[in-house]
Amino acid sequence: MILVDYPGHFIAGLLLAVFAVLVSFAFRLGGQQNTKLQPYRMPLILLHYASILILLLILWNPSRAKVSKTLSSNSVLAIFDTSQSMSVVEDAQSTRLDKALSLFEERFRPLDDNGAAYRIFGFDRQSYHSGSADFLQRWGSQTDMHSVLAALGKYDITDYSDRDQSTKKGKVVGAVIFTDGQADDKNIETYLPLNDKDFQMIFVGVGSRGKQTDIAITSINAPARMAIDTACKISVAVAARNLRDKSVTIELLRDDYVIGSQEIASDRFAQSRPQADSPETDVKVEFTVGADRLGSCALSARATAVENEVNRSNNVRSTMIEVVEETRLKVLFYSQVANLNVGKVRQVLARDDKVQLDLSLDVVRDLELADKAAKASGYVKLPGDRRGFYEYDIIVLGPCDLEALTKIQVDSLYSFVVDRGGGLILLPGKADFGPAAWINRKARSLVPVVFDLDEPTIWPANPGDIELTLEAIDSKLVGPEMLQDYDQQALPYYRISHSKPASTTLVSINDTPVVSIHRVGRGRVCLLNASQLFRWYREDLQGGPLYKIMAALTAHLGKITSREAGVELFAERVADQTNKVRFEAYVCDSSFDPVGGANVLLSFGEDIVSMHHRGQGHYVAEVENIKNQAIVATAQAEADGVFLGEKTIAVNLPPVRGEMTNIELDEEFLQALAKKVNGKYVHADDVDENIAQMFEARASTSSSRQMTSIWPDWLLLAILCMLLTAGWFIRRSIGLV
Repeated sequence: MILVDYPGHFIAGLLLAVFAVLVSFAFRLGGQQNTKLQPYRMPLILLHYASILILLLILWNPSRAKVSKTLSSNSVLAIFDTSQSMSVVEDAQSTRLDKALSLFEERFRPLDDNGAAYRIFGFDRQSYHSGSADFLQRWGSQTDMHSVLAALGKYDITDYSDRDQSTKKGKVVGAVIFTDGQADDKNIETYLPLNDKDFQMIFVGVGSRGKQTDIAITSINAPARMAIDTACKISVAVAARNLRDKSVTIELLRDDYVIGSQEIASDRFAQSRPQADSPETDVKVEFTVGADRLGSCALSARATAVENEVNRSNNVRSTMIEVVEETRLKVLFYSQVANLNVGKVRQVLARDDKVQLDLSLDVVRDLELADKAAKASGYVKLPGDRRGFYEYDIIVLGPCDLEALTKIQVDSLYSFVVDRGGGLILLPGKADFGPAAWINRKARSLVPVVFDLDEPTIWPANPGDIELTLEAIDSKLVGPEMLQDYDQQALPYYRISHSKPASTTLVSINDTPVVSIHRVGRGRVCLLNASQLFRWYREDLQGGPLYKIMAALTAHLGKITSREAGVELFAERVADQTNKVRFEAYVCDSSFDPVGGANVLLSFGEDIVSMHHRGQGHYVAEVENIKNQAIVATAQAEADGVFLGEKTIAVNLPPVRGEMTNIELDEEFLQALAKKVNGKYVHADDVDENIAQMFEARASTSSSRQMTSIWPDWLLLAILCMLLTAGWFIRRSIGLV
């Protein structure tokens, strides 16, 4: 027994002493006036003091611990997947969720008083307590199976009755999870078993085991940016299941208007899957779209629905294309030699509409004559410092003696590539007028190949065919159409032992690299190692292979224009949030040093956001709800009122995988998950009475311990009444009452 309201030893002792003094003093005064009271004074004092002591004990609330035991049925968690994939209607019947609820009522009998006590939960992006099947939150956008296991971890070792005294349910001994297995994370290694091995867990697979009819647009591949008055190919990937000899019509819409349509026969999907057990592959169709007006346009690929298709939410996929005026690249062509190769290269560069060409020829050695020739012909001089080089996007170096240039010009050329990010195209030359003769360390680092030191300029004895490498075809920089009308043989200029490790060979002749590219710093350098390059020119073919190669190289090497040199911009989807895109910008000043504290604005579509500085000229912004595969974004930077530059990127992002991308029942995943977390898997059609009785045979005994006050007991009350009665009779017998 304990005194719950005991005030402490000091207060209790003080009260006992005060009451003892008061009682003694009261009876002492009475005894002096009445001699009859003397023999009874001490018994009366003790009786009254005992009564006061009992009253004090009652005020201090004497209590004792009381333990009660209750036998109750087990509690089982019934957890239902309420994501969008559970809304699928199969076999023209009810939704998967409704089928799961019906199965739960029929087989598990939650209303049976002799069975287990079921508690209703739901989950999509996270698990939640519903309390009743009527309050399940239907059709969530994602399925997070981790949230289910995290919720089960709260109940696998604890009595639920201890956590919520308002309920009379017993220990939580298990869980039944109804789902179709379409979880966001299907990596089994990321799931962990529960701590309690006696905790029973059953995964019930809901969904048809048979293949349902479903057509899906898996991707639409389009350039994010294209020039006005040009055309491009739009590639659409289509997947189909269980078509039953039905054809599929794919429509291409631009700004909600149909601009093209193609029909895919069912046998094309069968041909893409040679064997019954082989994985399904997509069928691709292509549309040609022209750009006839500036601005953004929305492109959508739509598959017309067929009869009994279970999932029509994946029949449409969209992207965006930005139509812009083609940017002209400022190109400087410098040569110290005049020959047919130089003339034809100049001719194809002048023929290219996207190129603004400046020509600089130092053929005449007499300075006075050279100045007169330059003025008369409209030629420009080779810049003398970095600022002059930085004004160009691409520099084409014809045959030239590097020793004839000043050290500042060589350093500026190196900085133009490495710091500015410009493009450099090198043409071969005899003796000292070619890259093989360069001895400057910076200049040699720009060359994408290693020359044969024994015979660098001896021409190979046998000519060969121009061949495209696999890297060239994969990069789509040059393609087989470049050589379709050209069947002549050609000669390499230099005998080259091998390309540098980081370089890429696009064109070769007899295994000798002819067109090699590599990246140095921010820029790219290309070597055209071809003899008699003028033979590649064909006037009857609008310039022939030479025009096509130079046009492709200038477009590739001139990606960083002078206006964009101070800003680099990148975009990628955030790994754990597919609808969020992370933009990163790197900002430099005119000396290409990182700039901190700049004002960097990111614009995409009609939205503009400010990018946050993270240090060393690094700026970051994250934008949500971007579902398009192709995006166009522009970052503009300024600091202290000085415009630093802008960068526009057109990026094709991976397609977003949504909840309805694949709605098939994934039994393989559920079986593997059940094995990993020490549970069991059963299909909804195989649930019988034995499964439901796994929880009914168990019962749990719960005990509770609480403090109960004992002063209202009859014994304590009877003792108090006896003391007061005895005192009354004594006082009456001596005539005090």
